[in-house]
Amino acid sequence: MSLFDSAYSHKPDGSMHLKQTVGLVLATLGVSAALLLPLDLDLPARLALGITLFTVFFWTFEPVPVEYTSLLVLLLFPLLEVIPFPRAFAAFSEKAIWLVFSGLVLSLGLKETALSERVGRWVIARTGNYTRLLLGLHLLGAGMAILVPSGLVRVLLLMPIVVQLIKTTNQKPGSPVCAALILGLVCSTYYAGTGILTASVPNLVILGIMESRGSTIYWGSWAVLMYPVFGLLRVACCYLLIRLIFPLPREPIPSSDSRGFSDSLTTGEKKMAFLLVLGVLLWASDAVHGIHPAYIGLLLVLLCTLPGWGPLKPEHLKTANFPLLIYIAAFFSLGYAMESTGLSTHLATLATGWLELLGGKTIFQLAAVTFMVVPFDFLMDTAAVAGILSHAILDFAEGAGLPALPVALSIATAAGTIFFPYQSAPFVVAYSFRYVRLGQFVIVMTLISLVTLFLLLPLNLLFWTLIGFI
Repeated sequence: MSLFDSAYSHKPDGSMHLKQTVGLVLATLGVSAALLLPLDLDLPARLALGITLFTVFFWTFEPVPVEYTSLLVLLLFPLLEVIPFPRAFAAFSEKAIWLVFSGLVLSLGLKETALSERVGRWVIARTGNYTRLLLGLHLLGAGMAILVPSGLVRVLLLMPIVVQLIKTTNQKPGSPVCAALILGLVCSTYYAGTGILTASVPNLVILGIMESRGSTIYWGSWAVLMYPVFGLLRVACCYLLIRLIFPLPREPIPSSDSRGFSDSLTTGEKKMAFLLVLGVLLWASDAVHGIHPAYIGLLLVLLCTLPGWGPLKPEHLKTANFPLLIYIAAFFSLGYAMESTGLSTHLATLATGWLELLGGKTIFQLAAVTFMVVPFDFLMDTAAVAGILSHAILDFAEGAGLPALPVALSIATAAGTIFFPYQSAPFVVAYSFRYVRLGQFVIVMTLISLVTLFLLLPLNLLFWTLIGFI
């Protein structure tokens, strides 16, 4: 049974829940609209739009397990001749897929060596109650965003530890405490990434585009302009919202039975700890050595399973969550289809067309850039959003006399503002552990994103104004 199977929850009589029925209806309407409405699109672009809308609704409402929808998407694109078969499945050659695989193996290592359980017990012994534990997880997530560039790697490394914390405290999956701890960690490390140049893939995509246009953004400059609001203040908002939504017990965390645990690390735990420290050091210093995070991850996998030395045996790889890789591949395939059929270019043209209707002060136009980009996050990978829209919006900004750097940072703000787990691989990874219900994810992510757009965005623009940046 895969990690996704629990999502396929029908009533005992075999009928669907209301949520799944709504998903079927919305998916049908989305496909019908893409094919029948008088849109200025050719047939491949219409099919790409229809399949994308179908997938978005099926991933969100889950009338069938997520991996079935993902595999169907990969098959539909070549069968309907939207994109060729090699292009539809090209994501399996992408470094991101193998970075996810590396993280899954490292997670297995944490579990099999019991290092995650030892760390969990250590954390509980030093926090004492759920409030301090939740705060500590937020600080850990925000700190890892500075140290480890990939959000996927951060989540894959930290999830086994927080899951073990939950097991140690005897919390049931879906409980308020369980949701608070996992969402606190994942939201803090993901949303804080907008404030650090190297902590988010869309940030790096935008950096590359700016450099291709003869400009650049330095790590320190990005941090000064973005981290105070979209890093520190955003993590604080995450903490307050989660505390408000999920009530935490006031009593101390119950002590766990430590029988069977010695005071010193086992040989396997020492090896696993060494590999994790080595990985963090290599990932954190990628600007110096220039090695892609995926290569570092695969090196760690080789060491982790090295015969005669590695803490994992090769047969442990059979237990990795391979259906998750199918989802990630489908995610990329949607972006390939939208780009290949010209659908993304058409949508980008519409977006900049609306921007041309806006006038007034720079601060309002920058806010409009963010609001215009956010809807694209629902249709494709946020890195693809940054890559596809940045050129068009920066060209418009140049013609309108808007400064390029604030516009680029506004696009990054939008690319880091997501509402549903399917919009970002780190959240999909966290959801795949099945300790938090989809509704709990959606409520917290939606509230954080709304706070970002209607509170933090205006505050950041005001901050830019006060320091003379705009």
